[in-house]
Amino acid sequence: HHKKTMSKENRINQYQSKYLTQFGFEAEMVKYRRNLVMERMDACQPKVVIEVGCGSDLLYRHYLETHEAVDQWIIVEPGSEFYGIAVASGLPNLTAIQNFFEDSIEQLQECLPKPPDMIIISGVLHEVESPVKLIEAAKSIMDDHSVLHINVPNATSFHRRLAKSMGLIDSTKELSGRNVKFMHYHVFDSESLKKDIDSAGLTVFESGGYFVKPFTHEQMESVAENVGEKVLDGLFLLGRELPELASEIYIEAQRIEK
Repeated sequence: HHKKTMSKENRINQYQSKYLTQFGFEAEMVKYRRNLVMERMDACQPKVVIEVGCGSDLLYRHYLETHEAVDQWIIVEPGSEFYGIAVASGLPNLTAIQNFFEDSIEQLQECLPKPPDMIIISGVLHEVESPVKLIEAAKSIMDDHSVLHINVPNATSFHRRLAKSMGLIDSTKELSGRNVKFMHYHVFDSESLKKDIDSAGLTVFESGGYFVKPFTHEQMESVAENVGEKVLDGLFLLGRELPELASEIYIEAQRIEK
């Protein structure tokens, strides 16, 4: 129960060291999460992108394998190692800011030629203490054209429902052992995610899910190789069809009154 008193700087250092040593099935999830974000970028065609938290395997690097460079890609990353990876990448038109996003707004406004076309908060929101504050920070630099993309793990996912059926957890909203290890504050379902977007005063215009994960990460690790990539790709698409059972969900919002 010490996590409330732990500074966010200490949290990010702990998180980085855990993140950098974990591979296994999370590496697959990182790939499918990235596929989703790139699909959503294709729908949005952004020229100015802000990415909140970059991890060690840069999204922009993968994006450039199949796309032209954007006019400006700004990464806001509090972790010194991930920030270092971004800075050393030498990717075109990339700016990296080492800070927490909600503390970077003035700095962002200084280096933005115009409001961002897209703000990407991928796999981050469940790890922050106050999600609404983060969404409000994003809203403060958006104009009517800006799109905010958020994706998070899904509380009503197939593998959580299975855990509940097995009596391992009392409620799908309960933090799992993995959640605790990686210092997650929240487990969202699509309703609670939408509620936070609404609270921040943004309008949801797109939402969905991706990847049905039948078992826990550890169990998936042992079956992934046996079932093969075709099955995993199928599970990714099945999550699009059955978002309430998907392992992760996403939502997109804008400032406009709909």
